Amino acid sequence: PMTSSGSWWWPNRPARVPKTWAAGLLAGLGVVLFAASALLVKAGATSWDARLFRILNQVPPAAASVLTPLSHLFEPAGIIAVVLLTVVYVLARNRSVLPVAAAAVAAGAAWVLANVAKVIADRPRPYEVMAGAVLRQQPAHGTSFPSSHTAVALAVVVALVPFLARLLAATGIAYAGLVGWSRVYLGVHYPLDVLAGAGIGMAVGGVILLALQALLRRACRAANGHHAPADAGTPKAGPGPTGEP
Repeated sequence: PMTSSGSWWWPNRPARVPKTWAAGLLAGLGVVLFAASALLVKAGATSWDARLFRILNQVPPAAASVLTPLSHLFEPAGIIAVVLLTVVYVLARNRSVLPVAAAAVAAGAAWVLANVAKVIADRPRPYEVMAGAVLRQQPAHGTSFPSSHTAVALAVVVALVPFLARLLAATGIAYAGLVGWSRVYLGVHYPLDVLAGAGIGMAVGGVILLALQALLRRACRAANGHHAPADAGTPKAGPGPTGEP
């Protein structure tokens, strides 16, 4: 049982937060991926992007009969359902609002960054400009670059990784990847849009992990009454940040 109000903030089990260098590397790779995608779009080096879009979007009718129902799992309603189920899971598993707060900050930051980039890039949606592009959902709002769905999904998954069982964390990353695939299959994004969204998600998620690392390290020092190693995780038990049981 929880004995202090701080317990609702502090996870009751150790969080597997990646080491500082790993989280920083993830954030840096995300920035590089987004920047490279943006430069390719700005330079107009997108012929391969259009070809790959056609391959993923213009599939045979037999394949579409299977893929279209599957793609509904990665539309906004499906994403919301998955996020809600995950929130219930992390609350029950960790008995803490910290994972939910991390996911909420990640989602908000990724959404804002993606939509700022949309305004700047102003890239038309593929179904608006490509002959033969198949639109399998209602026309999307806003511009094409980058994919905000991919950015938000990946940022949230990365932020939650320390609080999930390993198998579920891997499943979450795979789900975020399929969200990106679905945006191309549904006809609302190019592959480069998805890569740029993934870059934003990686960068935001990496920064969230760095913040969690700093927070948990500081709390560990407070709980133990001395300075912990540079990449310490949570205390073995479930004390609050002040060391209360």
